[in-house]
Amino acid sequence: MNEHEYRRRIQRNRIVQEEKKLIRQQLRQIMIVCALACIILLVCCLWSAEPTYANTNSGGTSESCVALMRWPLNGAQVVGKYDAPKQQWLPGHRGVDLLADQQEAVVAPADGVIAFSGSVGGKAVVTIRHGGSLSGLTSTFEPAKTERDVGAHVVQGERFARVEGESDHCDDHCLHWGIKSEGRQYTDPESKIRTVRIGLKVL
Repeated sequence: MNEHEYRRRIQRNRIVQEEKKLIRQQLRQIMIVCALACIILLVCCLWSAEPTYANTNSGGTSESCVALMRWPLNGAQVVGKYDAPKQQWLPGHRGVDLLADQQEAVVAPADGVIAFSGSVGGKAVVTIRHGGSLSGLTSTFEPAKTERDVGAHVVQGERFARVEGESDHCDDHCLHWGIKSEGRQYTDPESKIRTVRIGLKVL
């Protein structure tokens, strides 16, 4: 090998080494960018997963996400969905059926007053008339019985009744929960379980 070829080989090796060095630098930069992107994505996911939030706007109000009601059974499992009739007088399923055992505790889905306790069409029924943001709504439970007097106040999550008796919804293995307004318009109870944004006046 003469001197000229030797110099050319040395030059080629130098060029190859510089190209490898440049590639390594580019890969390092790509890895840094990917790592930063993953961190940003993780932070965004954690932020959006927060169950509640609050902020104050220029109008002097604070907003937060809350559920208007809770399930009347602990560990509730829906076995019958709400199915609104097209017309008020037509058949439908005006509530949800929750899997339940006889004598299982029923808790108040929201604050209210026991409005009725007795038999309707041979079925044991208890109702709660709600107030506050749910004013005008009444929760109906069957089959259910209570030892509380009509007019007794209950708070959300308080045990006030028990599953007892027969029901034409799912024999004796469920609790039927319906919600109706003063105009006897029914609504899907599950819609009250989902979180909604509410605004509170900041004093």
